[in-house]
Amino acid sequence: MTLARKLPGLVEAACLVGLAGFLVYLLLAGNYWMYLNPKFKGLSWAAAAALGSLGLYSAVRPPAGATWLRACLYLSVLGLCLMSELGLQRWFDSSGVDSQAAEDAQATLPPRVTLHGVEYVRINLGELFDIAGKGPSPRLRDNYAVRGFVRRSPENDTKGEFVLYRLALYCCFADSTAVGFRVRQPLGEALPQNGSWQVVYGALEDSGDPDSDKIATIEGSAFASVNPDYRIVSRRMDAEKAPGMGMMYEWHAEEPYAY
Repeated sequence: MTLARKLPGLVEAACLVGLAGFLVYLLLAGNYWMYLNPKFKGLSWAAAAALGSLGLYSAVRPPAGATWLRACLYLSVLGLCLMSELGLQRWFDSSGVDSQAAEDAQATLPPRVTLHGVEYVRINLGELFDIAGKGPSPRLRDNYAVRGFVRRSPENDTKGEFVLYRLALYCCFADSTAVGFRVRQPLGEALPQNGSWQVVYGALEDSGDPDSDKIATIEGSAFASVNPDYRIVSRRMDAEKAPGMGMMYEWHAEEPYAY
């Protein structure tokens, strides 16, 4: 086979190796979470190994059926991957997000914290949403520490409430979902700043408002929902800096929760 006939196959092989390298870069550079839930890392390592192996094999034995049209498609896929990385990196950098901080957001913390003699279970809003969605349970009487972003509205302000929400990353950034609870502040206490990141310590109570509004829109989420049956009665609230994007990547059915 002449070099001219081999060239499309060699381009395909180079693209396969390039795609494998792109996956390895995402896995090692701390940018993986921008595309996929970190729980898929094992699968991505396997895919990178398979792509790299196929690329090297194709470089040694270029496929006889390779054409320039197919080679151009491979080049397009690799080009789109590189363009998406540049675009997402610029967006997150301009938003002040440290991608490595997002990777480290799930730092190990004690599963429970005691404040002023009261013990609180650390749990993320998605896990608490699941508990509340299963109906009456002894766990509904526990004290919880949850964290998330504040979403205020004039309607909730008049009730002394706000919505605490986080984005849940199920598969990739495109399918992220906003999950939240309404939080009732103690009488006379000021409501937190809209968009701020807060840690709320409190307990669940019946909502008493079956027509609770949904979160209308949250930038970047596929859809959003506030739990209609329960709200959180806050006993204490602390403002903190959000870890990375503040997303939820995993959910546990029992303690220790992902928080």
